Amino acid sequence: MLSLRKINMPLLALLLAACQQISLTDETDGSPTLDETEGFVSVVGTGLGSIRCPYTVTDLCEASLPSDDPVWVIGYVVGTARQAMSNAVFTPDAENQTNILLSPDSLCTSTNGCIPVELQSARARTSFSLPTNTEHFRKCLLIKGLPSVYLNRKGLRGVSTGLWLDGFDISSVAPQNWGSIEI
Repeated sequence: MLSLRKINMPLLALLLAACQQISLTDETDGSPTLDETEGFVSVVGTGLGSIRCPYTVTDLCEASLPSDDPVWVIGYVVGTARQAMSNAVFTPDAENQTNILLSPDSLCTSTNGCIPVELQSARARTSFSLPTNTEHFRKCLLIKGLPSVYLNRKGLRGVSTGLWLDGFDISSVAPQNWGSIEI
């Protein structure tokens, strides 16, 4: 019987061919991007807030994080919430463009364990909101922003860049087995 790692790694490489990075600014802060790494991103684990070891949604919910430095967070886009988490909608046809909800579970239908991500700029809304990206509903997103309180819970604001990881399954493959992702 093949191990989970042997099955998922080739499949992961095949599925990630459709990834798309979106940079919302022209400035760079020294973090590796697809352009700087010539199409190669190595996501090898979680917990540092970097592109290679992003925070998970759970990490962000549980940690006491500084709000001065942007961090990378990985999770699934599962919905949106108009003005309050109590107004959350977990469908791809949501009309709200001001934020998205990230979850560690692609099938999430509860605000428990979700973080709100504010999409303040028009460019962020075009790149990440559900009304303009319905095809990315329940898909994995690696996104960079400032950890802060938003909609009365820990979340992200000031989103500067992101990377859609269509087909990347963070729930069935342990972070230490993610390996290198070639885009």
